[in-house]
Amino acid sequence: MNFLIQQKMVLTIRALYFCLAEQWSTLGKDYDISPAQQHILFLLTVNPSLTPTQISELGCWHISTVTRLLKPLKENGLISVSPDPTQRKCKKVSISEEGKSRFKDIIQSIQMKEHFPFPMDHLSEKELFHFLDCGKKILDVMKGEDFYRKVVMAKIEGVDYI
Repeated sequence: MNFLIQQKMVLTIRALYFCLAEQWSTLGKDYDISPAQQHILFLLTVNPSLTPTQISELGCWHISTVTRLLKPLKENGLISVSPDPTQRKCKKVSISEEGKSRFKDIIQSIQMKEHFPFPMDHLSEKELFHFLDCGKKILDVMKGEDFYRKVVMAKIEGVDYI
């Protein structure tokens, strides 16, 4: 592959991520929860009970990072961690009612922001879908269809997507 394409791909994705991270971090300060912890609440909202290993896979983090992220969520009552009844050494992580409430507030805040995670009104719907299709093709190769279905295509119950 042409090195210029590789370079542009890396730098474009990195810059887009940092644009997203800036908006997401600002939102996190409003709700006293980091972007990564917001993502864990999302994962637990659409997948009601996960092991730390599953959170690691779906969140694209090392297991030690997941352990570090879960601790304050548990301390703040946003999640519960309990032994897995089917496997002694495993734990199950679930979102608490307080976690559901906090996540719902975050979602409502996002819905009120016209340009979250960044302005897209200068792009046509066709351009946006093309971008998403290209991202899907890359993710299918890198993470698989199951990941795409469980994370990208997941829908939050009670949210109006139109």
